[in-house]
Amino acid sequence: MAFCVLAIACTDRAAEKQQQGLTFLTSWFTKAAAGQREDTLCHGLGQLKHPAISCAQMLSAAANIDPQTRNIVGVHPQDCFGGVCGDFLEIRIDSHDMAGNETQETALLKRDEGQFRLYWYRTNEILATLRAAQTDQEEENPKDPVHVAYDRLVAIYPSLYTYPPCYGVRVSSTNLAGELMRFDDIDVEFVETLAQQCPETFCFSLVGQKIAAICPQP
Repeated sequence: MAFCVLAIACTDRAAEKQQQGLTFLTSWFTKAAAGQREDTLCHGLGQLKHPAISCAQMLSAAANIDPQTRNIVGVHPQDCFGGVCGDFLEIRIDSHDMAGNETQETALLKRDEGQFRLYWYRTNEILATLRAAQTDQEEENPKDPVHVAYDRLVAIYPSLYTYPPCYGVRVSSTNLAGELMRFDDIDVEFVETLAQQCPETFCFSLVGQKIAAICPQP
């Protein structure tokens, strides 16, 4: 009986956390649509760790989405993101932009002392901006093959942007998580399951023409 009570309490807390996150994100979207672009509307650590897209750019991209078309397709708690651990909540949304084009939004919220803030936000528009900038950079400075493969991976599966590329890690049977994966045949949910088993160091590498999910030894 005690176990059942504990399980119900945990379920209630998870539901409360999810509702708090959704309420916060709705407010953030409203502020974006109203033209607010202050850096204070985004988490400072998120901006420090992922500076390629500014808070103002994320707000502008959110404002370009038709709010009536937003359909939440997934809400997932996360313990770590990009090497930072804490109380995260990932929300995935299918929607349309103001021109009627289908798009996907991914919002990552971080809760500190009971308060959510927008840590990381991506849309198809933002990913296209990032890819264009990467292409320009590649013309001047050719990338490492692992980074080239990683860019291709997240272009096909945007939600996997959550996990970084591996650098300085030799792929072996001891650190390989799952089987080698072909670019056009990756099960995103399975990859996320693997990542949950290695939350602090999970990353992607390249073996031949296949992607390797890696869990390096600490």
